Amino acid sequence: MNYLKKSKHLWIIPAYGIFYMVAFMLMEQSNVKIHIIHSLADDRIPFCEYFIIPYVMWYFFLIGTVIYFTISCPSKKEYYQYLGTLGAGMTLFLLISFVYPNGQHLRPDLTTAGDSVFLNVVRFLYKIDTPTNIFPSMHVFNATASCIALYQNERCRKNRIFTAAQIVLSVSIVLSTMFLKQHSVADVMTALILNILCYQLFYKVIPARQERLAEVFTKKEILTLPNLLSSVRFILAILFLGIFERYGTVQYRPLLVLLVIAAAATDILDGRIARSFNSVSKFGRILDPVADKAMQGVMLAYLVPRYPLAKLVLILFVVKECYMMVTGWKVIMETRTTIEPQWHGKLNTAVTYVVVMILMAGPRLPYSTSNVLIGACAVCMTMSLGMYASQFREILEQQNGSYRKMHGRFSRES
Repeated sequence: MNYLKKSKHLWIIPAYGIFYMVAFMLMEQSNVKIHIIHSLADDRIPFCEYFIIPYVMWYFFLIGTVIYFTISCPSKKEYYQYLGTLGAGMTLFLLISFVYPNGQHLRPDLTTAGDSVFLNVVRFLYKIDTPTNIFPSMHVFNATASCIALYQNERCRKNRIFTAAQIVLSVSIVLSTMFLKQHSVADVMTALILNILCYQLFYKVIPARQERLAEVFTKKEILTLPNLLSSVRFILAILFLGIFERYGTVQYRPLLVLLVIAAAATDILDGRIARSFNSVSKFGRILDPVADKAMQGVMLAYLVPRYPLAKLVLILFVVKECYMMVTGWKVIMETRTTIEPQWHGKLNTAVTYVVVMILMAGPRLPYSTSNVLIGACAVCMTMSLGMYASQFREILEQQNGSYRKMHGRFSRES
């Protein structure tokens, strides 16, 4: 008991494990329309029952790695890096499964395939594991994350035999998901890409920016009423996308309208409360625009099935926000300058809300009128992108100019 009291960080594992299993089982039991995942490469990969061996060994590999970093590894940093990677990937998987229910039709009919031990185990696997919620493959993601974590650990890496064995096992597990027809190639490739992103985040970006991030992610910065409202808006965005992807838009349109109104209300309130009560935080400056963009993105996605022009606007939105995220992060990290919301960004948000509300809750408009409204979103979006790009460039040029000037003065003095 004393050990458990001193090791409070260990409670993360059972707490998150219970949450994950409950959420996963709820989604497995829900009866919704399924998006089929399939690629041409899947048809060329043969079924091979012998891959059930590495597939089952995944469970022991994952549990063993978790136990090692929990009990035997002296570095808490590596523990949090590994658990952070697993938590990020598995949480993203749950979100994707909720907003994009998916499945596959790759499994062969094993009724008359034979009666070997390997085939019987595969039949049992097919019986207990439904071919739904497969994207991205958590079998692949967790195996690769465990392999990376063990390779990053100096003590494990010194043992070359162990390192080679765990790499071979990880590769075999990845292959087993395709040869057993449990996952599509698309599931596997997406899981590997997600691993790369999580590796860069937890093993590269966070350690390099640890002091700077520690200033932002504190209880005082996070636990504020405006941040709570922004978090609610982010959750509303996920619910909005999940409802119309899982159940369609006809029956649940009134609920979707209420979600948009609630999101707009939180968007108005969080800013006013932050300014009125002087509760503006660095974390809030990050969370608020993220919640805004999430809501805008799902609202535009709602329009895509009905209005072809909305697809182009959604692509423009993704390009704009990717640029804003990458360049804005660079500005914050290099110059420590806070990026304040500008009037053109607020105008873009307001226009998007108004247009979506008109097209969602109002009477059916002619396509020409609807396209004009959607085009207004594109114009505001393009204008905001150009003005933010100009602001970012000016900040970075000033920073580089100050650096060159200071460097030149030091060179003359030396």
